Amino acid sequence: MSGGLFLVSDIGGTNARFALARVAGSEIAVDAPTIFHTADYASLDAALAAFLDLKGHPHLDAVAVCAAGPVEGEGAAAHVHMTNCPWEVSVRALADATGVSRPVLVNDFAALARAVPALKPHELHAVGVGKADANAPIGLLGAGTGLGVAALVPAAGRYIAVPGEGGHVDLAPTNAREIEVLTHLMKVHGRVSVERVLSGPGLVALHSALAAIEGVSVEGRLTGADISQRAQAKTSALAAEAVSMFCGWLGSVAGNLALTLGAKGGIFIGGGIVPGWIANERGLFDEALFRRRFEAKGRFESYLAAIPVNVIMRGDAALLGLAHAARDAT
Repeated sequence: MSGGLFLVSDIGGTNARFALARVAGSEIAVDAPTIFHTADYASLDAALAAFLDLKGHPHLDAVAVCAAGPVEGEGAAAHVHMTNCPWEVSVRALADATGVSRPVLVNDFAALARAVPALKPHELHAVGVGKADANAPIGLLGAGTGLGVAALVPAAGRYIAVPGEGGHVDLAPTNAREIEVLTHLMKVHGRVSVERVLSGPGLVALHSALAAIEGVSVEGRLTGADISQRAQAKTSALAAEAVSMFCGWLGSVAGNLALTLGAKGGIFIGGGIVPGWIANERGLFDEALFRRRFEAKGRFESYLAAIPVNVIMRGDAALLGLAHAARDAT
């Protein structure tokens, strides 16, 4: 399609972002999103109706929506089951609410992956050096409420987005301190996934584990933001260690993803935590530690040293990816 108006939406457990995207030739422009609290609306239908009321019920040429979690089913039966949101997020619900016959529904990190080829250099923050191979796979991961993982695989001059649930693979320690933390977390949770430490709740879990190991009591119920702020202000050694451990473990997991995919096309980091640390809390993301751990893979150190890593700094990148997915589906 060379032109058109699309509705795009990124639905999370707490917030849902809706926007209109305009297509003109090869260019796609995404309007500033309208953000609704999911708790304020009984259903996706109600939220969509409120958004379309705000926009004057324009004629839509396509609809594309993403949500956290795997897409199950096919065609009109495709849906995403969300554990933190009571809405029915399904192709059928989207079609009924918008009147568009073939809405697109994808995993949130598949949407983010679709945006990567369209991102501009100023929308990225390089971590270390490396040169991308345009004919090789690309890996994405990002920590927020959970840990999202996806890939882009080149095929016949374009990329195919491959969603996954890599945030739920087993967590592997690489040093004695991480073994201590993993041992503690296993006592608390049993099996420990990478998402258990590489997420907003994961930063809290790291802090709690370190406090327990050191025999230090922590006052109140700290959030990930609280821990980040204390680390930034240098008022808590425990908070600083939790953030440092987060950065190192993320580097290891990113390196594992690069090895698994053969991601010579690069690794991209999204989610809310790392881009936020770079944009708002300078110096909190330990880029040197991340990069050391990313490359620390024994005989494959030089292999990983050549792979570029970029943090996605564009806040509406998933919406941009959805607009590309909608255009390709029309």
